[in-house]
Amino acid sequence: MNILIAPDSYKGTLTAMQVADTIKAVITKCTNHNVTALPFSDGGEGFGDAFESICGAKKLFTKCHDVYGRQTDGYIFVFDDTAVIECAVASGLQKQKRIMQSTSYGTGELIKFAYDNGFRKIILGLGGTGCCDGGAGALVALGAKIYDENQSIIKMPKSSDLNYIFGLSTRDCPKDIEITYACDVENEYYGKNGAAYVFAPQKGANKTQVAELDEGLQRLNAFFKNDISKVKGAGAAGGICGGLYSVFGGEIKSGFDILAQYCNLEEKIKNANIIITGEGKTDGQTLMGKLPYKIYELCKKHNKRCVVISGCIETDKVGDIAIPLADKETTVDEAIGNARTVLAKKVENSLEKILK
Repeated sequence: MNILIAPDSYKGTLTAMQVADTIKAVITKCTNHNVTALPFSDGGEGFGDAFESICGAKKLFTKCHDVYGRQTDGYIFVFDDTAVIECAVASGLQKQKRIMQSTSYGTGELIKFAYDNGFRKIILGLGGTGCCDGGAGALVALGAKIYDENQSIIKMPKSSDLNYIFGLSTRDCPKDIEITYACDVENEYYGKNGAAYVFAPQKGANKTQVAELDEGLQRLNAFFKNDISKVKGAGAAGGICGGLYSVFGGEIKSGFDILAQYCNLEEKIKNANIIITGEGKTDGQTLMGKLPYKIYELCKKHNKRCVVISGCIETDKVGDIAIPLADKETTVDEAIGNARTVLAKKVENSLEKILK
């Protein structure tokens, strides 16, 4: 029997690789089946790691600035002529949420680092950010100049600076970057379905700040040569997607679809008897196109058995079998605190059910 394990990460608890390796270890210890571990991502946490596993990408390290403008260690993944960059590496959400002080500058630094090292093709994973600066910081790191009311240059724009922008020049930005945006949302740049109203509250913004940020995104868009207000996905990563897209263009695609194409996922599913996937929390949002749901759809297409193993499961509409880590016997705190041990135990106890 061929078993394919293709999970997302259990966000903040286990990486996709840790999940896949743990499940594989239990199954191979208890059976003689052929098991393939394929850690996956839809563009957020673990996106670069997936390319490392699938394409043999190498990790290059550099210094950059974090979401609050402090120097930190960053990295990119490279293979062939392509660099894979996770926005969350530099501009990721932190425990202390100060969205008005946040910037995407570090993400721009990582793109510039890739460019300076000869990589012109960039795949940008847009998940897990803590900023809402519309990509202003990233653009400045890539050579753009943003001016305030005194025509002074804003050296590292923050989300709170958007409403004080009085000029923008992108003349000094590189002209030959080809960016593919790995995006799992279709939210627009601003408006009720935009970056500020939909995502900023999760990043710590109150109602007043949400309205201020939305106005700032509208203002920034007015300075772009290319209006991106109606571009689907432009609001991803606090508008990083839209800001970069306005200057560099490129292609906005599902992170899942990008990885699926690189690893020939559909063919692997066709050749498997059982597919195991999962994530930290499987709920109503999963049905909107998150990784386990997309894998389940491919399984249904090819009449394959799909097993979902997630930290918590709140819907019965994903997978043929659903196995949660947190249940009547295991509390959420236990599942989070001892995730790897709990995962191994749940798989071992459910093995007959999984392989049925």
